[in-house]
Amino acid sequence: MAPAPRPGSLKDPEIAELFNKHDPDKIFDDLREIGHGSFGAVYYARCNLTREIVAIKKMSYLGKQSMEKWQDILKEIRFLRQLNHPNTIEYKGCYLHENTAWLVMEYCVGSASDIIEVHKRPLKEDEIAAICDGVLHGLSYLHILGRIHRDIKAGNILLTEQGVVKLGKQLFFIIKTFN
Repeated sequence: MAPAPRPGSLKDPEIAELFNKHDPDKIFDDLREIGHGSFGAVYYARCNLTREIVAIKKMSYLGKQSMEKWQDILKEIRFLRQLNHPNTIEYKGCYLHENTAWLVMEYCVGSASDIIEVHKRPLKEDEIAAICDGVLHGLSYLHILGRIHRDIKAGNILLTEQGVVKLGKQLFFIIKTFN
């Protein structure tokens, strides 16, 4: 049995096709950290090619458990690439740079919990209804794909500037296949 390729190796064509070959430092400007977790950091950025604002999750695959980190990154990319629904985060692409995967996604201005914190008031009934509607449509779509989002809470319900509800987990889906 052949040894598993080292993390970050693009020798396997199936893995190589998951990543854009360009240098992301030359494509994205104005990076500002907007979130941080055990997975890495999430940045606000502007794409030089399209002028579009995006979110970039930078995930290092070095250090302890590098192979597990690499496999998690590949799993997340493969999952996000297949999503195509208005209530799930839109995947834009992925780059490798200095032992870090740059996962580029649609930018959301905040979460349902951010709204409550900023406005210092409970949500109104029609706001709650609109958020629940978006969440339920997103969950229904994930269930059609055979997936369960195992962490629905206000902080994981994201909103675009236009008010569209998107399911996320600090821009990371916790998924489990069921049959």
